[in-house]
Amino acid sequence: MKTTRDYLLDFLDYIAKVEQFTREGRERFLTDEKTQMATLRGFEVIGEIAKRLPESLLEQQPEIEWKKIKGFRDFLAHHYEEVLPVIVWESVEKLPELRAAVEALLASLPLDDE
Repeated sequence: MKTTRDYLLDFLDYIAKVEQFTREGRERFLTDEKTQMATLRGFEVIGEIAKRLPESLLEQQPEIEWKKIKGFRDFLAHHYEEVLPVIVWESVEKLPELRAAVEALLASLPLDDE
């Protein structure tokens, strides 16, 4: 079974994947369906990981809208016909802030975290 540390490391891995998928910028993202699909999947996993983390841990980073991240995952998975790439790009732009928060959460864990 995964530990909280494992989930946070996965979180950082998926942030890095989405950053890599979108490194060519907004215009490329908006015109490349393959990049959009890969990015959507990355955000679905990011949201799922957020759902699996303890609320008490997430509360340590209140500036991050964890509820919206979780809801975004559900929206992407269940309302595919309503997904607008330009809205997804707004989430891409927030990745540096999210990365910093997840790194801080990881640093706050005791080394023997289970």
